[in-house]
Amino acid sequence: MFLLQMSGVPGSGKSTLAAHVVDTFGAVAIDYDVILTAVLDGGVEVAGCSKAAYEVLYAVTRSVLAQGRSVVVDSPCFWPRILTEGMDIARAHNATYRYIECQVHDLKVVDERLRQRPQLRSQRRGVSTPPVDLGDQPDDGAALFRTWLDRVQRPADNYLLLDMHRPLSDVLPEVDLYLKA
Repeated sequence: MFLLQMSGVPGSGKSTLAAHVVDTFGAVAIDYDVILTAVLDGGVEVAGCSKAAYEVLYAVTRSVLAQGRSVVVDSPCFWPRILTEGMDIARAHNATYRYIECQVHDLKVVDERLRQRPQLRSQRRGVSTPPVDLGDQPDDGAALFRTWLDRVQRPADNYLLLDMHRPLSDVLPEVDLYLKA
């Protein structure tokens, strides 16, 4: 049993890899954006919705691990607490902790991916197009994404860093090897 914590900016390929891990290993994916959208739909104000969504994510992760199932936590990992909480939850449930960071530095690629994916209320609609609850005015998405790239939290060792510019046919075998180790 493992807890795989995904990391990377929106549009970097976290959910694509999470879907592969679900199909290959029978894990359960817990998607932060799905939870955040539900929290917003439930009437929680934008200012407090992220904290509420992460608390739900942690609770559901604990519950699924307690049922003996592996978990993929599909969320950006921009804050130290997200990283330490994932490691602590894995340890408390005797699950192997794994961490994969998806990197894409070409913001044109990220923008294309964001525009093509099915949109949830909580998600950016493009690099410079914020989620619907934050309005329709373009923002300086390039600066925001650079900040996020610098803010990614990762464990000190034993993690997999993936260049997601590469074809999935090259990336997926690395993911499988890492999770089987």
